[in-house]
Amino acid sequence: MLEIFRSIIGEFPVFDLVGGDPIVLVDKLIKATSSSITIAVSLTSMIGSNSRDSIYTLQQRKLDMDPNEPNWDILPLQKGTLLWYCIPETLDNLKNSKYFNKSNLFSKSFSFKIASRPFSAGVEKYAYFARDVKSKPAKEMVMKEYLKVGERNNPLEKYLEAVEVSTVAHFLSMKFNLIAERKNISKVNFLNVKLLRCSSIDVRTRYYAIEPRLNAEYKRFNVNTGVITKLRDTLEAFAHFTYEYTEGYLVVCDLQGIELIDEFLLTDPAIHCIDPLRFGGTNFGEKGISELFLANHRCNDICKKLKLCNV
Repeated sequence: MLEIFRSIIGEFPVFDLVGGDPIVLVDKLIKATSSSITIAVSLTSMIGSNSRDSIYTLQQRKLDMDPNEPNWDILPLQKGTLLWYCIPETLDNLKNSKYFNKSNLFSKSFSFKIASRPFSAGVEKYAYFARDVKSKPAKEMVMKEYLKVGERNNPLEKYLEAVEVSTVAHFLSMKFNLIAERKNISKVNFLNVKLLRCSSIDVRTRYYAIEPRLNAEYKRFNVNTGVITKLRDTLEAFAHFTYEYTEGYLVVCDLQGIELIDEFLLTDPAIHCIDPLRFGGTNFGEKGISELFLANHRCNDICKKLKLCNV
């Protein structure tokens, strides 16, 4: 039965229950269960939005993927418009949701090529190989498209939400790195994510989130449910820093990306915020901050170096 279940939805958390400290095993069980429930809720939420969808459709989407680099010579040149927000200058700007409105968007024209099929698919998004063809040499990019935005939702708003999350995380990483550099702590950086608006073959407007490609081993360090998948003191301290710097307004979590010698380069973060109307469905609000971050966080030596309050 497990094999059938795995064949439908893919891998799920598994760990060894033989031997070891019973308290540690119980903790592992709780964390794995929490992670599984979160994934299941995300899946059923997406599936439930359309009665024609089923869990088997997700597996079919996986079968439609192509993990190989495309032949760029035969792919058509396409054009679109890049949109992005300016990095906030102050904490007040960051807390002001009106700062992130369409009047504060910057834009420029963009020429690109994109693979015909995605190389990866998560619960929320497809990921495609892409190239910024105007750069010399051409820049390797990744373009991400939401699997299902929903008929009642404005797709533009959904993508702008993702760009806002990335912009806020980038602002906070800049503040963190100013201190980290002085204290010999590894830096935390986020990829520069922009929104791409373009027309597809059927002339309808299509949107993507676009970012530089990470050509290194990709790791997921923690998730927005509070589960730590790969413990890194610097990243746990960074999350703590975002909470303290914003005076308890938010915490940046779901940290994933690549680990370099003296830097973490991350993408696709989530944000728990006391304003439940910001940062999308992965924002679990005040409960996300108190029950998923604060309840699980254990201050470490990096927290002490940063002189963060013990939470």
